[in-house]
Amino acid sequence: MAAITIPALLANFHLWAGLSLYGISTGLLVLALRDGELSLLYPVISLTYVWVTILSVLVFNERVNIFKLLGIAIICTGVAMLGKGRSE
Repeated sequence: MAAITIPALLANFHLWAGLSLYGISTGLLVLALRDGELSLLYPVISLTYVWVTILSVLVFNERVNIFKLLGIAIICTGVAMLGKGRSE
């Protein structure tokens, strides 16, 4: 296994792209938390797991088993129930 050097890390485009996207998402979360309810926004963040699964299937051709589908369904149902309770 090759040693990872500091110059190699600094020149790694994928690393910087990932860190940039993470920074943007953190900034958007801070903006959302300024005006939103924490009890509603944090469960919405759990949808990240759903998006990661969808993108891993589309980008990396990963397989989805019944347990992953069941987990996604539970997450989406929970977030929908919280959103429905908010509108009443």
